[in-house]
Amino acid sequence: MSERRVTCRRTREDRISLLPDHLLCQILSDVPTKTAVVTSVLSTRWRTIWISTPVLDLHTHDFPNFYAFASFISRFLYFSKGSSCLHKLKLDLRFGRPIRDISNELRNLEFVSRRYLDPSYLITQWINNAVKVQHLDIRLLHPRIVDMMPLSIYTCVTLVSLKLYNVYPNDAFLEKLISSCPVLEDLTVVRHGETDYNLEVLRVDSKSLKSLVVDLDGNSFKYSDEDTGKAVVIDAPRLTYLSLEDYQSTSFVISKLGLSAKVNVNVSFDMDFDTDVIDSSKTSVVGTFITMLSTVRDMTLSGTTLQVISLYLKHEPLPQFPYLIRFHAVFYNSDLGKLPNILESCPNLKSLVLELEEFKVNEVLVLSSYSIPECLRSSLECVEIRTPIRGAVPAIELVNYFLENSAVLKKLKMCLRRGRMNEESNILMELMRLRRCSPSCEVVVDLEELKETCHNMMRYYNFL
Repeated sequence: MSERRVTCRRTREDRISLLPDHLLCQILSDVPTKTAVVTSVLSTRWRTIWISTPVLDLHTHDFPNFYAFASFISRFLYFSKGSSCLHKLKLDLRFGRPIRDISNELRNLEFVSRRYLDPSYLITQWINNAVKVQHLDIRLLHPRIVDMMPLSIYTCVTLVSLKLYNVYPNDAFLEKLISSCPVLEDLTVVRHGETDYNLEVLRVDSKSLKSLVVDLDGNSFKYSDEDTGKAVVIDAPRLTYLSLEDYQSTSFVISKLGLSAKVNVNVSFDMDFDTDVIDSSKTSVVGTFITMLSTVRDMTLSGTTLQVISLYLKHEPLPQFPYLIRFHAVFYNSDLGKLPNILESCPNLKSLVLELEEFKVNEVLVLSSYSIPECLRSSLECVEIRTPIRGAVPAIELVNYFLENSAVLKKLKMCLRRGRMNEESNILMELMRLRRCSPSCEVVVDLEELKETCHNMMRYYNFL
């Protein structure tokens, strides 16, 4: 075989290496940094390509100890110093050992002054060296580690995405941080675990923000004796996605949500569910919050939030949701009877997804048929019940409610709990006998698989 043919064959087998550096770097940015580094042993051509990748995504679990983790990051940022190629910095620093033990490891670390042996300083240095990133994602297990971090390190005019897990120490810190990012579009704020910080108001004020995720664990605040309640205040006129999970705040203020917004809400207003009565001030706060959501197109509500709404309905009617197209609701058994009242406020709803929590097979379910919601008569096309049905009377009644009253329904999908074959057949026969208001409605029944069976195997029953 001629030398020319051998060369051509090798070239065909390794065409990827012929790509320019910037394309190779882009390819490596789509895999974990740990994988990107491994490519350095492929050939001389690949030895230093990974250093110029625009993404640095590392987890402490990828290294034998924190010393190796910190040494790698410090060396990477040292060698790439002055380069503007780094677009994303994601560091997951969930330490499994005391901070004191970690500090002792750092005594041998190069590129770091021996005076600074605490992780807080290192994190500050790393972010300062990557100050022009567009995506910053910092995850900490211990919130106290950020006490010494100066706000100036987050003053980044290029930042588009910011994700903070147990990173900010107080209200003013976060508020000023957000206001210092003029092109920020994606913000995630997560606060879990016990801390000594007394956060009064989580305030998000941004004219550029499009996506906001707030997840505040109920144990993450330490209340003072004078505490009168926490609040979340959001002023982001361009917001199109909002995920709000907070069991501690007592009030929520959202300035405006666009007509195409999508929301996922799991809040309790710090309400006592042992009573069926809520005071007038709480009723007003809940009513204001619900009204703020009335312009969204896609809404997911947790069982806890629907508990709040069920209590609210005993005092006041719901506002209209004229733009709501898709509604995903998690109902506790005791609140399911309020479903028609809620649907009455969604006149243009097309898709409904239901999940049932604490479902009691022997409890009576009463769904009023005297006043059929407008959406069932004119717009509802798809209903999905994700909780497996065991043949209980309330579950059959729920299915019957939609089949009997939905005039334009195209598909009703449900999951059947696996049991004895004769039980499955009886339930299926009962479902087949249910009268349908919409002649074109298709009923799709998925058979729930046992845990030990193959997950991708499904049986479908289609009744046209």
